This record gives sequence, C-alpha cells and structure tokens, in this order.
Amino acid sequence: MCESILLLTEKCLQMSSSSAVLVVAYMRDEHILKYLPIFNSEGVKDLYIALDAPRDSELSLKQDAMLANLAQHFAKYDFNVWLWSREQNLGPAVSVYTAIDWFFQFEPEGIILEDDLHFDTDFLKFANKCLSDFQEEGQVWMISGNQFFENPNGNQNLRFSHYPLIWGWATWREKWLDIRSSIVTSDVKSLGCPRSPRVSFWRIGRRRALTGKIDAWDIPLVSQMWQKDRLCVLPPKNLVSNVGADSHSTHTAKPEWPLMQPVKKIEITDQKYAPIFLAEVCQIDDLLSSKFYKIKFRHLFLPIYAPVVDFFTQRKFNEPLINRIKSVQIPKNRVSIHE
Repeated sequence: MCESILLLTEKCLQMSSSSAVLVVAYMRDEHILKYLPIFNSEGVKDLYIALDAPRDSELSLKQDAMLANLAQHFAKYDFNVWLWSREQNLGPAVSVYTAIDWFFQFEPEGIILEDDLHFDTDFLKFANKCLSDFQEEGQVWMISGNQFFENPNGNQNLRFSHYPLIWGWATWREKWLDIRSSIVTSDVKSLGCPRSPRVSFWRIGRRRALTGKIDAWDIPLVSQMWQKDRLCVLPPKNLVSNVGADSHSTHTAKPEWPLMQPVKKIEITDQKYAPIFLAEVCQIDDLLSSKFYKIKFRHLFLPIYAPVVDFFTQRKFNEPLINRIKSVQIPKNRVSIHE
C-alpha cells in the first residue's frame, strides 16, 4: 500500500478558482439552479451539462421548458456553459460514460456531478485541493465528496477506500482514460479469493452490467478499483448528499440511508505527508461492504443461483454496455447553451 499519501492539516487554504465542472443531467433543473451560486462563488469558469434525452414526448416538453428556464438563469453568471443535449435516451450508464468522455476532450481535470445532489462550497474547495495534491499519486484514481462513516475520534484526516463513492466526485483526464479502458473490457477477472462473498457480489454485478442485464456504470468501476488496487480519497466529513429519491431516479427511489445525509463543514487545509496503512483502508472497505452495499455471506453463492435468476429475468438491454457506448457519437466541439 501507499507508504506516504498526502493528508490535510488544520491550516485553511483559500482556493482562487475551481476546476471545470460537469453535470450529468436529466430532469431536475431545481437542483442545478442551486448549484449555480456555488459555482460562481468558487470561480468556476467552465460548466458542462450533458443532458440525457427524455423517455417520452410528455417529458420532452418538460425538458424543453427546463432548458429555457436554465438558460435565463445562466445569463446572470460569468462562467461559460457548454451543453450536450442527447438526441435519444441513453440510460444512466451510457449517459455517464459518454458525458465524461466528452468533458475530458476539453479539460485536463474536473469535478463530476449529477442533478440530484446537495452540496456547498466546501465540496468544491476540497475537490480542487485534492486534484492538486493527488495528481501524481498513481494509486489514487478519484476523489469523493461522500463520507458515511466519520472517524469517531473526530480527527480531520482523509480516509481512503477501494470503493468509488460517486455522489459528487473528481478525477483527472489521464486517470479517467485508465478507468475507462479497464471498465469496458468484456472479461471478468478475479478480484481476489474466489470464495469471498465480496468477490462473488462484484463479479456477478460486473457481468450483469457489461452484458446489459442491468443499467449501472459504477459496478464495473468498483470491480476494477479492487482488482487494480486503486483508491478513492474520502473527506473527513460528508460534503455531498444524494437527494434524488423521486420519480426520475433509477436506483434510489426511497429516501433511505445513506440518501439525504446532512452536508457538513470542514476546513480545507494545507498539505502534509503522513503514512497510511492497509489496516485503515481495510476498515473503511469493510464498513462500506457490510453497511452501504450490504454484502452478506449468502452472496458467496451468487455464482450458483445468479445464472438461474438471470435466465428468468428480462434483460434491460439487448446490446452489451461496450457496444452501446461505442454507438454514441460524441461531439468534438463545445456548444454554448445560448446558441
């Protein structure tokens, strides 16, 4: 594991400007409108919005009205707003993958959000600080704004996990290319001991996502972070809350934990080296496995009963995930929302 990883001390560091921001959106303009003053106060210069197409004509009319409303509000701010409005509904997985691909054509690093989040300026400060600190740290693939298990002794050290928490996160172009190339490979390799419930859980989930059985982009990411021993930086306190338990949600229909978690304040601090040990990473991994993902002993037997369940369950998509991603033509230019 990392013998030395940058940690934050208690001296506040003010950031003068923010990395570019991508919002992967669908139908929630009310949340995006709340983001705008935060972006403005933190010096965001470029905001990218990748909008998935509506599923039906009624939603299409609502989305047109939403865009008109957003355009009016964007005019009040100085930052550039670049829009990619999709022509057909892609679903969450393909929408996210292709949106990030589009974003990183133009930006070397950035912050990635969806339209169902609540956060304040501390998240942007934290993400920008970590993008600077961890750029050269090869084991770190991403930075998250989520923290569901605060340190009980109250210390302000960063935490690290093999789990990517993606309700508000950030990464770099080069690391996204690594993530992207590893995620969309069609082979499902071992993630560790073949008799582990965790390994069985993620191997089956990865297979289901890649073959189009389910519509999820983050499950293949989880499996690759474990396989390649890559880490996600976690803040000492929760900085982003998922508030998207509504009719537009795909995976979060009920407002249950860990949704709707309070957003807390932290001091964004100067860098200082300190050792990070495997035991500390494993502690967070174990908590997330058992409490967040609810992986249990019964999942050890998933390779036995999952194929039977899948045989009698309708496939979400006829095409594998990689084919659906490849079928999307990603724009090579940026179009202002005002054009």
